Amino acid sequence: MLSGFTSQREIDGTKMKLSKGIILIFLALIFKVAVAENSTKVYLLELEFENLVYNHFTDHLGKLKQIDVNRTAIVTEITSTTDCTLNKSQKNCSCMTNYTWSEDIFKKYACCKGENCMIKEYDTAVCLYEKRVSINGTTTLTNGTYYDILRDSNKKQEDEYTEKEKQVITMLKTHFSTLKYFDSLIINGYRYGSVIVDYTVQLLGSVTSEELEKVTGPLNNSELTTTGLVTILVPQEKPIDIGSSANINCTPSEPLGHVQWYLTNVKNKTTEITEGNEAQLTSNRMDILNLMDISGSWKGTITCMYTKGSIKHTASKQLDVALLPEIQAMSNPQFPNCKDPKKTPTVKIEIECSIIDNNENYSVTWNTNLPGLSKKDPEIQDNRISYKAEATIVCANKEETVDVNCTFTNYRSPSNKTRMNNVQIPIILPLSTYCQGEDVWPNTKSNYTASMNCMKAVGLKTRACNGIKWGQEISSCVDEDLHGIQTDIEEFNKGIGFIKDDAKGIFARLKGSTASDTFNAYANINASVNIFDLMNNISQRQLNFWNDTVLPDLVSSLSNVLNDIKAWNNPENNKTNLSVIYLQTIEKMVVITNLSSDVLHESDNVKLQLCNGNCSFFGASVDAGNGVKVVGLRNIHQILPQPELQENATSETTILSVTAVNNTNLTQVVLKFEYSKNRLPNHYMYCVFWDENKTEWSDEGCKWGGVNDPELCTCDHNSAFTILMAKNEVTLPYMEELTYIGLGISIISLVLCLIIEILIWDTVVKSDISNFRHVAMFNICLCLLIAHCGFLASANPKILGNWCSILTVVKHLFFLAVFFWMLCLSFVILHQIIFVFDHLRKKVFWGLSITLGYVCPILCVAVTFIAFENGKAEVYYSTKTCWLVYKGTLKGSLYAFILPVGTIVFINLFTLVVVIMKIVTPTVSEAKARDEKDVAKSMIKTIVFLSPVLGITWIFGFFIMDLDLTETPWAQIVNYTFTVLNSLQGFFILLTNCVGEKKVRDALRKRFRGSKQSAHSKSESSTKATYSVKNK
Repeated sequence: MLSGFTSQREIDGTKMKLSKGIILIFLALIFKVAVAENSTKVYLLELEFENLVYNHFTDHLGKLKQIDVNRTAIVTEITSTTDCTLNKSQKNCSCMTNYTWSEDIFKKYACCKGENCMIKEYDTAVCLYEKRVSINGTTTLTNGTYYDILRDSNKKQEDEYTEKEKQVITMLKTHFSTLKYFDSLIINGYRYGSVIVDYTVQLLGSVTSEELEKVTGPLNNSELTTTGLVTILVPQEKPIDIGSSANINCTPSEPLGHVQWYLTNVKNKTTEITEGNEAQLTSNRMDILNLMDISGSWKGTITCMYTKGSIKHTASKQLDVALLPEIQAMSNPQFPNCKDPKKTPTVKIEIECSIIDNNENYSVTWNTNLPGLSKKDPEIQDNRISYKAEATIVCANKEETVDVNCTFTNYRSPSNKTRMNNVQIPIILPLSTYCQGEDVWPNTKSNYTASMNCMKAVGLKTRACNGIKWGQEISSCVDEDLHGIQTDIEEFNKGIGFIKDDAKGIFARLKGSTASDTFNAYANINASVNIFDLMNNISQRQLNFWNDTVLPDLVSSLSNVLNDIKAWNNPENNKTNLSVIYLQTIEKMVVITNLSSDVLHESDNVKLQLCNGNCSFFGASVDAGNGVKVVGLRNIHQILPQPELQENATSETTILSVTAVNNTNLTQVVLKFEYSKNRLPNHYMYCVFWDENKTEWSDEGCKWGGVNDPELCTCDHNSAFTILMAKNEVTLPYMEELTYIGLGISIISLVLCLIIEILIWDTVVKSDISNFRHVAMFNICLCLLIAHCGFLASANPKILGNWCSILTVVKHLFFLAVFFWMLCLSFVILHQIIFVFDHLRKKVFWGLSITLGYVCPILCVAVTFIAFENGKAEVYYSTKTCWLVYKGTLKGSLYAFILPVGTIVFINLFTLVVVIMKIVTPTVSEAKARDEKDVAKSMIKTIVFLSPVLGITWIFGFFIMDLDLTETPWAQIVNYTFTVLNSLQGFFILLTNCVGEKKVRDALRKRFRGSKQSAHSKSESSTKATYSVKNK
């Protein structure tokens, strides 16, 4: 530091005679007249004189402004710096105001600021100006080839090297010697990049930034860093406590612009300081770094730096923090066994408290009631120090637990702060319940938890013992690489460093860690999500944007954590709530992502793209106009909370997060999900988004495209979207009640119909046509009665077992038989209308009716039963409904019923149309006599009377096949109509073809009247006979 100083003990060739007196040391600034420009030099002068002339001499020097030396130099600013009093072989010296001891004096005599210093007689006592300035400079020499030899340190002894270096020094001194208080210039070395020279300039006084800029102007390709123009104040009396607060102030000698703060930690790593959890930056009259809740990370050198032009002005001070350790404590054995006190009256235990080696000299004390506690020497392994102690447990004491406490005290702390850890040692006694040791787990006392250190990871594994049963192993083991990343991110969160500077490296490390073989564990996933969340929060606080350079590794890292969905289950509660934080973090990350192009960034489970138009992601697509950022996520639907909608619904597809480039709310987002192609009939689909305020799925502002466009979702805002399918199909209220009530009424009505047919048969059936009609009616009622009874019998399929298959066959057979008998009746009516004069013969009718009415249904059922794997469950019939299976268009055994029934219904509908046409088209003789009202009445009566027996009402069933229950209100109207009409089909047959037919009513009336008259006649005859006998 004092290199270049000259200490003169001779003046004009005469050596001064030492005697008791006073020595004054002066600094003199000499301006030399140069050809080009004035240059300066500072000299140190030591003057010795008697006490008597001290005041006179100092007064004279104070009046002396400058000395002209032969007009070649001017001596000015002669200043007294040091005052010494001779005392035998030593000098008692002190520094004048605004001066402090030089570094050499400090190192040799340990003299501090403001203290007197005893110095040897012939040593010069040097005090220097407090505000002296040091300049570290770097200049690129323009003629690289000319100075190439300077880069080779092996050629220092060569004349050419010496000559070139002199030229460099002369060139630099030419500029810097013009500065006031210039003292010395030292070359520190040379570097590659053309030829770069590093040097240090010492000024023994202050200088302005304007003067420095004037000097560096002619020095092209130069960078200067000064110390001395800025004052920094750091608490230095004693170390700062962990968890305390401190203010570091920086004050420049003149306005120098914006300040930047840096920390050089104990590992000599320099990082810029910014706002964080432990740091706040304020600027007013002075620039202040406010540290709160200080952690050990702040131990090191604090530097403030101002940049003005090409010159940086700095000040640095050491910040000493008295650290406290994080203690890991454990006993061995964890659960001493005193099960048999006679066999093992005492148990030796070892207690270990280990800490990370942070170069602090802690005082470690142990506290316990156990006898014979003995300490062991500390053991160092890797970067950890283990402190161990041994003690003895006396089983006869029958203590349930004992405690051992290790306390670490840092006496460097102003408040002698301590940190302790208590080890509770449960003892297995004769009556204790415990879990037997299993694999690596020791015998563990009931209601306690065993623990062990992780292998090649950070954390613990624990396993609870409940009674005699082991609980699930819970691991908090985080891979070492991942834990290192987490530690680095926490430093950013404190305010140490800008995340943009290390983002690429961090994401590259994170990509590697999340792809490792040992990654897929809950603790690692939890750590990764916390890293993502913390990085996002830090980035938002620092106004940082993720750019294209980090996005590939970012997307890969986000994707890797979704590779194994099972690992997301929290072993403590088997929940996957961590996925919510993951999704919210991704959405926030997208907001601060700066996508410069529409290049797709993709990995196995995550895709990110700037979308201008329509973009596809994992079976889903989005169209929200130009300028939206979209993230597609696969697998995450399996671990997100299930939606709490009115209908129980599940997510089985991709989740799309959509964000506008300018982060404004979108007016419309159009999404399509291919998953909707798998929608089951009569199942609602829900277009939902993740509501961050309610932390649940919501369908507010989203609309499903419906049955006609089931893949479509339209929403009026941006968020994370997906589509859900209801677990249960839509059910119509009171449908089952209406069905079973209607069937009950129909069954009673059909029984009545059969009884009526039997009662009136002889009276009504007088012709072949009448015979044909009533045979068909009787069989229709009989088959429909059996089918309806089978339907009611299968109302609760869960309790039927094998009967479910039998009832399905019965219903299939007899419902088909009903329609085939209806077809027979339809053929009879058609034949009667078309062939008026050609009557159908009985043999033909019976052959046709038996074949159609029973043979055809039996064949149809038999072929279907065999074709569908011999009536296999869920192939031929459904165990949930005890009815035929529907698997889609023309798929499933149900079509063995639909196709023949549909054909018959349309033939019967044709018959009904022919009958109506016959009524509407009168004969020649009736053309003038018939009234239109009579024709209309006849048409209505025909429709009402024939529809139930021809199965015309079943045509609504085909509309049901085409209508989805999600299509309101038409689906509801058609379903209720079909249910009411067909469950009451037997009742309508009773009304229209029995009670409603005059011949039947007359026959019934005649039947019942005839019975009464017959009974009356018999009674009268009996009376007359009795009377006759009496008279005789």
